Amino acid sequence: MLLKGCGSLTLLILTLYLCYQASSMEKRRVRQTEGFLLLLRHIKAQISCFCTPVRDIFFSFENEALERSGFLCEAKKCDFVSALNLCRDKIYLDTEEINLLLAFGEELGKSYREEQIENCDYYIGELEGLYSKRREEQPKKTRLYRSLVLSCGLMIIIVFL
Repeated sequence: MLLKGCGSLTLLILTLYLCYQASSMEKRRVRQTEGFLLLLRHIKAQISCFCTPVRDIFFSFENEALERSGFLCEAKKCDFVSALNLCRDKIYLDTEEINLLLAFGEELGKSYREEQIENCDYYIGELEGLYSKRREEQPKKTRLYRSLVLSCGLMIIIVFL
């Protein structure tokens, strides 16, 4: 009986840990999406106001979520697309968001100032839509993940008892 109790307690703790991980993963997704949105706005401001070369723009930008993913560190060493590809396993964005950022990176620094600003406006608008959608869905997804993981964990505990 003691062994079943210890096993059940261990499974319950593991289930609660998985619930925590799932909800923090969703929070990281929102923060990373917000970080990229802020980066695109920063790039636009640097290009439109100061005509800063693309390579130097990343040195004047800070964001905790993008720092943790390693993206900013890589972007300072190489270009936007390469940094995105190198950090893809630590960036928790959907395929749609990644493809949008890759398309932005492909066009970054390859045209005149006015065209760059127009491109920035377009991609900022698209990413804002995805960000607001993600922010709205975050509480629902977090509750769903918690409910599913907790239900599965409790079902396993009941089966073992």
